Amino acid sequence: MFKRNNIMERILKTPNTQSVNIEKIEKMLVASGINIEHIRLEEPHAWVMQSQYIYLDDGRCLLLKIGIEDEWTDDSTILNQVHASKLIKSLGISQPDILSYSHDKNEYGFRYILSESHKGNKLYHEYQRGSIDERINIYKALGKAYDNLHRIHNDWAGIWDGHASKRKYPIHPVDFYRQAEIYGGSCKYLMDHHIINKKLYDKICLVWDKNMSYLKERPTSLIHFSPFPWSIYLQKNNDIYSVTGLSSLGDFMWWDPMIDIAHLLYPPFMEISFEEKEAFLQTYTIEVNERAINLYLLLNRVCAMAGCYLAPVDNLKAEQWIKKEISTIEQILLKL
Repeated sequence: MFKRNNIMERILKTPNTQSVNIEKIEKMLVASGINIEHIRLEEPHAWVMQSQYIYLDDGRCLLLKIGIEDEWTDDSTILNQVHASKLIKSLGISQPDILSYSHDKNEYGFRYILSESHKGNKLYHEYQRGSIDERINIYKALGKAYDNLHRIHNDWAGIWDGHASKRKYPIHPVDFYRQAEIYGGSCKYLMDHHIINKKLYDKICLVWDKNMSYLKERPTSLIHFSPFPWSIYLQKNNDIYSVTGLSSLGDFMWWDPMIDIAHLLYPPFMEISFEEKEAFLQTYTIEVNERAINLYLLLNRVCAMAGCYLAPVDNLKAEQWIKKEISTIEQILLKL
């Protein structure tokens, strides 16, 4: 069903893209009240869902996301994203308007979400071209946005079943990721392919096991789970940055906010300065917990190193970063 592809030794798992009949797209646009006299379609690309940009004659750009694998895109996957978008907007964070969606495959043969495209630029683009002062302001904007997100609390941790009030699976994420990515999945893949040795693998597993009870007692709030440099959009107006959209909406869930903080302060395939971290913490007023951050860093590092995050970086940079992060993991383990 999936083929291996890229980062290191071609280890990213990506589904094949599917060609969508132009008549179906036009029908969908008309049903959404959009003039289809002149449209241009970009080539699709796929990860969990297939994404395709649609350019309209009036200059607008829309984003069509369709589910091409039922295993990865069921009814709740669509509804979760729609609900997450509404929640984000309700917190004062900009988000592209969703024009139409369907979790029923009968009409078009696939589940889909049609939305406006994100305004602004991805975080890593703004960061790369930003001055020292601009980067500081970028991280102040990020701190403010995620402070708002993480103030929405819940009494259970886990993924949603179409709505934030509904729990899809009874398993706690700490238990799930123990099997899915620590003992199995990414961490085991890194050991099996000699990127890390068995001694390091065993140590990661042992430390996770010893801290599971602690992690389960941590606070639970609304989290992004995938706040990557390529899934956050920002825009600058009059020297002030603001977050203009969050993607990877299907990953929003209830869990420990320190998961997001680990990603934001120590982003995969990117390194930010001490001053930028401090700028983030000026506007992120929720207490951070170093122990929790370090534990979640173990999880997100092995996932990033195994290619789970589909990072838009070239192979050479990825290989260099992966080798460097072996030392980072060893240093984290010493703290735990």
